[in-house]
This record gives sequence, C-alpha cells and structure tokens, in this order.
Amino acid sequence: MSSNPWDFSEELIDMIAKHKNITRTFHLAVQSGDDAVLKRMNRWYTAQEYIDLYNNIKKKMPEAHVTTDIIVGFCGETDEEFQNTVKLCETIHFDKAYISIYSNRRGTHAYKYIPDDVPHVVKDKRWKMLDKLVNSQYYEKMRARKPSK
Repeated sequence: MSSNPWDFSEELIDMIAKHKNITRTFHLAVQSGDDAVLKRMNRWYTAQEYIDLYNNIKKKMPEAHVTTDIIVGFCGETDEEFQNTVKLCETIHFDKAYISIYSNRRGTHAYKYIPDDVPHVVKDKRWKMLDKLVNSQYYEKMRARKPSK
C-alpha cells in the first residue's frame, strides 16, 4: 500500500490493523528528515509527524514493513539538513528506501524558483551514505534469497 503521509489517518491505521487480510507492507515517502527541506519540497508534514505516523503503525501492527522514498541533494540542502535525514533513518528502521539524487524537473516549483545548487559530487556522496545505512540489510536478504547455480 502506498500513500502520502498526510493521507494516512488514524482511522485508516485502525481499519488496517483490524483486518488481517490487508497487507502489512506500507510505502510512505518521507523525502527528507529535515523540516526546512520538506517545506521547500511543498510537503505537508514535518519529520516528527512522519516519525509519529511510523510509530503509530508499528504500535498497532508490529509486524508491519515500511518502505520509503528519499531525495538527497534537494535545492539548498545543507550538511546539517542532510544529517537530519540521516538521524531520521537511524530512528526509523525502514525495510527499504528508494533513494534518489535530486535533479531538476521542468515545470516544478523548484525548477522555476529554487536554484539546484548542491554539487553532484555531494549528492552522490549523500546517496551512497544513506543507501549503505538504510539498505545494506535489504541487499543482504536479497542475496541470501538467490538460489545457487
């Protein structure tokens, strides 16, 4: 199940928890662990609201799996802002994160109004760091599943 965090209500969590035939795998895009970056991205939630949502899901469904999307190197992202994303990922143990390096997309607010000022080398370094932090266990599980030839 995939949803925007702001659409994932308490009532929805309760309904899913009540019905065992509904999947316990949720894809909730966090995008960033920093409130200022989230605001620049026009996201309607804070990092703490996202953490609270995750904790609520895990409290009611401890067996739940949560995956996410993260963008590194969004316009103006400072080292401190990136570290807030790292901290969020250390707090929330995602089952998998689809991490993307920010690039301009024509027609978006950021493309029109916010300069893409984070050097690609910095974006790449941040991507590698987060991928190792969040996805290393996922990759190990996938390797263990592959049958030997």
